Amino acid sequence: MHINYTSILLSGTADMKTFKQFLEESITINGDFNGTLNVGGVSQEPQPHTEEFSADIVYMGNLHRIAIVTESGVPSKMELTEYLQNEYPGSIVQHIYVKENSKGSIKVTDDKRYHPAKLEWI
Repeated sequence: MHINYTSILLSGTADMKTFKQFLEESITINGDFNGTLNVGGVSQEPQPHTEEFSADIVYMGNLHRIAIVTESGVPSKMELTEYLQNEYPGSIVQHIYVKENSKGSIKVTDDKRYHPAKLEWI
């Protein structure tokens, strides 16, 4: 009985990549912080990324702290000042505080005014 090793080797290498092809191959690895990890091929559709942050603004001579949710990332002080002019005309953004776990488009979700006599936000 005679086995033709050449035909076996050639048929077995049809699916093999060369070392150069292996090095040039790109792989996609992505995941989320919930433990999902996707390797290779087709990636999932990107989900809208939301940011939640607070900002101190001066409005009508009083210091206010507002909570804001946005889908377009945290804006600069100037961008936020321009956006707030419709609801809070003449307001000036003093500081932006970014929160970690966030969730929505720019939307004011909370407004508190600092009361200096009581030393608290009301």
